[in-house]
Formats: sequence, structure tokens, C-alpha cells
Amino acid sequence: MGTALALDAAALLSACGGGGGGGDSGGTGMSGSGSGSGSVSGSGSSSASSSASSSASSSGSGSGSASAAPPVWAVATWAGSGTSGADNGMGATATFNIPYGLAIDATGNVYVGDSYNHLIRKISPTGVVSTLAGTAGMPGGVDGSGQTARFYYPRGVAVDTSGHVYVVDYYNHSIRKITPAGVVSTLAGTGASGTLNGTGKTAQFNYPSDVAIDTNGNLYVADTHNHLTRQITPAGVVTTLAGMGGTSGYVEGTAATAQFHSPYGVAVDPSGHVYVADQDNHCIRKITPAGVVTTLGVLEGIIGYADGTSSPSGIATDPSGNVYVADTINNLIRKISPAGVVRTVAGLGGSPSFADGTGAAAQFNNPAGLAFDTSGHLYVADQDNHRIRKITSI
Repeated sequence: MGTALALDAAALLSACGGGGGGGDSGGTGMSGSGSGSGSVSGSGSSSASSSASSSASSSGSGSGSASAAPPVWAVATWAGSGTSGADNGMGATATFNIPYGLAIDATGNVYVGDSYNHLIRKISPTGVVSTLAGTAGMPGGVDGSGQTARFYYPRGVAVDTSGHVYVVDYYNHSIRKITPAGVVSTLAGTGASGTLNGTGKTAQFNYPSDVAIDTNGNLYVADTHNHLTRQITPAGVVTTLAGMGGTSGYVEGTAATAQFHSPYGVAVDPSGHVYVADQDNHCIRKITPAGVVTTLGVLEGIIGYADGTSSPSGIATDPSGNVYVADTINNLIRKISPAGVVRTVAGLGGSPSFADGTGAAAQFNNPAGLAFDTSGHLYVADQDNHRIRKITSI
């Protein structure tokens, strides 16, 4: 793993925010979209992923105790052949094209922002892949039912308790809503980039990347190129939760004075704490319900793959307060305990590749969205492998 493994994670904490832009860590060809500072991300944090059973966190429970043996995690392919395409079908016979965001409902359906296909896909609990909305290879910004709707590089997704799916429509600078019947509408965003707060289509975003939903139905958006975290109420009112619009930086403090640099992933826990994958600061940030922004865990502000993080994108939480991160450039899945201890769950680190297996025997290629099911299994959108992976604690 080279000299990066010799980096001391505690020493790296003080450097958070000092590493500069990590570049586009996303799927092939996404660079050049927007400011170019981004990565592919999107955790697709959903009600299921915020309420995964404690079986996921029984491993290491989050106490950070050095005496506890770390868990063993097994990685398997849940869906996708590894070849880009838009075929529906069972499990590994289906194809995706840079899958990006994930969300899981209470019955175990997995929703996928299939970014380069401009589709929203659905995977049943038995592994059957179908298309929920959009037409493959046909980008656009059209509302409508099923295949008549159009998306333009959809990224993060979330799902509420009623089965409505929320989609970050990246190139359309908007948040879309899909009913259980497959009817697509625009919840918020004018379709033009900007920083305006407001209700519904009067508000603006600037290449948003991810969305999460809390127990009250509020949505949280990683508004990437505005360097903001936004909130959308159930009534569709958009406000700025934290950050200074258009100003990138690394500043902790109150919501109005805090600064981010290309936030790409967002998740929310049952207590209302919002977690942000602050990609170009190489940090995970935490926003309290009172609006105070801090940095979570021993995470560095320079690129490396000691037990910190390089260019984080997807993010999810479990019921025990552990935070899971897709460390995209390092091709790793990391876990941060409530005590701030960072461990690698799966992946070898370094060069991208593909392999199912346990721990470091598993390999990823630009992992992005993360989501838990109610049984505590962690799903990963493995972008450049064109697969959805499933991680189980054994």
C-alpha cells in the first residue's frame, strides 16, 4: 500500500481542509461537468438506511475500544454484470452505466440513480432489476410518468416511508420526486444554477449531488458547486442549512459562518444530526440540530489511505451512531465510530479493480452511494464496475 499507510491518522486531523481539490473522483467522463471540482458521490440516505438494524453495527458497536476485535465484512455482487448497459433482469444479468446513488425502502427495494443511463432503477428484494423512470440514453428535464420522464445524470436518491423516491438531478440543478406509481415531478429547482432559497421551482441549486431524508420528511441536499448543505421541508420550502453560497473553504462554527469545499454526500441520523462528505476538504463534517458544524473523527485534509479518508463521497449511518463512508479515490469503504475511530470495512486501497471477498480481499472501482437495509446489510454503488455490491458482517 506504499508510504501512505505510514501516515499517522491523528496527526492528519490537524491538516483537514488543507489538501486542496481532489479532482473529479466520479465515473468515467463526469469531469468537466460544472466547476470540475467534484466527484461522483451520493449516499442515497433513506429512512431504511437511517434505521438499519443493529446487526450492522454489532461489529465494533462504535465504542472505539482497542480491545474489541474488528468485524469481518463479506462483499458480494448484488446486481450488475460489470459491463455498462441498461438491461433489466435478474442480478448479474442486468447492466448499469455508472450507478451513483442508492436508497432502500422498508421492504428491501433498492433504488439506484443510474447516472450515465439517465435512469432510476429498482432492484427487488429478490434481485430483479427494473426501470422505475426515464429512458436509457435520453437525457432531459421532462416531468411525466415512467419512461416519458427525463433525467440528466441523476445522482443521489432517497426514499420516504410512503415510498416516494427523491432524485438529485445533477445537470438539471433540481430535486425530482417519483411517486410509487412512477409519476415524476420537480420538487425544487428552476433548472438553472444559482443559490436562491424559496419554495419549489423558485429555488436554485448548483450541480447538487446527494439527498437524504429525516424522520419528519425533511430533505437535506449536498449542493456541491454552491459549497452548501440545503434543507427542503415537506412543503417544498428550500433554505440553506450551512455554508456560504459560492464560497469554498474549511471553517467550522455556526451554520452561517461554516464553509465547505464541494460537499458530495449527505446523511442524517435519527437524532437529526446531518453528516456531510466534504469531498475536497477530505473530511466528514457533522451539523448538529442547532446548526453547529464540526469535523467528525480522525480524518485528514490531505489525500492518503491511512485510517482517515481521501475523497469521500457516499455516506450512511447505522442505529448505533457509526458513520460509513465511500472513500472513492482510495476505493475503500470506511467506518467511523461515535468515538471518532476510523477503520476500513472493505477494499484494498489504491488502484481500482474488482473482486468479491472479505475485507481487503474485496476490491472496488470508484465506490459512491451507500445505503443500509433494515437487516443491516450495506449496499454500495460501485460506479466504474457498473455493479451494486452488498456488504454483510460475518
